[in-house]
Amino acid sequence: MAKENNSSAMDINSPRFSINVLQLLKSAQMQHGLRFGDYARYRRYCTARLRRLYKSLKFTHGRGKYSKRAITASMVTEVRYLHVVLYTAERAWSHAMEKKTLPDGPNARQRGYLIGRLRKAVKWATLFQDLCSIKGDSRTSLEAEVC
Repeated sequence: MAKENNSSAMDINSPRFSINVLQLLKSAQMQHGLRFGDYARYRRYCTARLRRLYKSLKFTHGRGKYSKRAITASMVTEVRYLHVVLYTAERAWSHAMEKKTLPDGPNARQRGYLIGRLRKAVKWATLFQDLCSIKGDSRTSLEAEVC
């Protein structure tokens, strides 16, 4: 029983992160292509940003066979882990929007691919919302709910 009380005391004292989610997203979108509807440019920015975040967190996947590394609430010790999840959702969304705005419109195969990318964006956005409700302050969790 003493261990249970000790672990709940650690949860109360765990750091609460604060992110201005809407401001972060809107400024990134406006500066990197979405002002002109250039989803490909924004997706390249998100990919490069993710690469920089992975490297700075030493969260790389190694040189051999790719093995997925999941981000859990216990793993989130810095605000940059939340940024990884946020930019992954943004990358999937921008990829879907890029396919949607093709000159002829998406064909049947591209439409299925587009739906898969949107499904992946929703999955990452839901994970972001869950992590923000656990690790973020009240404003961050509310903004994550909105996004």
